[in-house]
Amino acid sequence: MTPAIQLTGVSISYGLAGGGRYDAVAPVDVAIADGAFVSVVGPTGCGKSTLLNVAAGLAAPTTGSAAIYGEPLKGLNGQAGYLFQQDALMPWKSALDNVAIGLEVKGVARAEALKQAQDMLVQVGLKAFGDRYPHQLSGGQRKRVALAQCWCATRKSC
Repeated sequence: MTPAIQLTGVSISYGLAGGGRYDAVAPVDVAIADGAFVSVVGPTGCGKSTLLNVAAGLAAPTTGSAAIYGEPLKGLNGQAGYLFQQDALMPWKSALDNVAIGLEVKGVARAEALKQAQDMLVQVGLKAFGDRYPHQLSGGQRKRVALAQCWCATRKSC
């Protein structure tokens, strides 16, 4: 079976201001099956986020390659959602609108996007919070809105 994510010989290096290079990630080979739950753990600064950025298409590897379902990754990985450590919600949009925006960008009509977004808010335990703005939500609630947003943004329907 073709892996959902395949990183082959991926390394990431950065040039330093005074010359030389900093190796953020040594060559890595990873194959992740569709539907697998994977944790990337390690100390601060070891390259976890950098490696995830390669799989999301947010960064290009210095060496090696990334493939999604057997296809070389070129640009952003439209099949992946990325839940940032810091809130990435739009503060001027309600929780409902934050979840719906990804569907609308993919061409789903606004009324349908709002219906699906409300259904997703129910799934994450925020049925009564769709009209709240991010500053009116707790940290955990904001994270759940972001998760719902991420899930819907990677699909034509959520």
